Amino acid sequence: MCGRYTLRKGLSNVAEKLGNYLLETAPESVSNIGPRFNIAPTQNNLVLRKSFEKPDRLQAAYLRWGLIPSWSKTPQTQAPMINARSETVADKPSFRAAFQRRRCLIPADGFYEWKKSKGVNQPYFFSMADDSVFLMAGIWETWVGDHQQRFDSYTILTTNANSLMAKYHERMPVILAGDRLEQWLEPSMANLGPNERHELLSPIESELMSCQPANPIVNNNRSEGPKCLTPPESKPIPQLDLEL
Repeated sequence: MCGRYTLRKGLSNVAEKLGNYLLETAPESVSNIGPRFNIAPTQNNLVLRKSFEKPDRLQAAYLRWGLIPSWSKTPQTQAPMINARSETVADKPSFRAAFQRRRCLIPADGFYEWKKSKGVNQPYFFSMADDSVFLMAGIWETWVGDHQQRFDSYTILTTNANSLMAKYHERMPVILAGDRLEQWLEPSMANLGPNERHELLSPIESELMSCQPANPIVNNNRSEGPKCLTPPESKPIPQLDLEL
């Protein structure tokens, strides 16, 4: 699962990860986005999708996290579809059309997962070992209302956890790079069989990642800033007076 993530770095760092794709000049409303330390569902966030006019370019857009199917009666749902299982995304009615035609990339430089220990739900922060930007596989959809209101939203694909992640959760986001990134965005991706799709959307190697405790303030989606990544200070151990 991926329920919170970070993007502390700017568009120039994102562009470095796009391989043979070029990033189109982003609208001012997107390029002026500051560092994000606690991106949460229902918030609007940076998404990269293929240009409609230039297939070698990606557009930077600002979409809501939590996919709303085009056939939904309303853009508001009680349980936003923030994740889609990579094993079933091609078949599920809520995701099938978006998977066929509207695949995208979600830039991030870390994500959170929680593990309960001694009654405390402790968050952990997962990132690349070099703390660089990475790109998660996603799909997006447009909802159009009766009065032609337009509402774009997205969801993040998940896969089985690698050996590092498995200590904390059984699922993790699909992270793409190199040839896998380009294959994900190509139209032919929609025609891959289940085995090929499984290989393409397999978990990234544990050796490329790192993990550290985070601050429980990230449990509140209003919390922001570097403090989210700083574990609360442990209480000092009291010193006993051994003098007689």
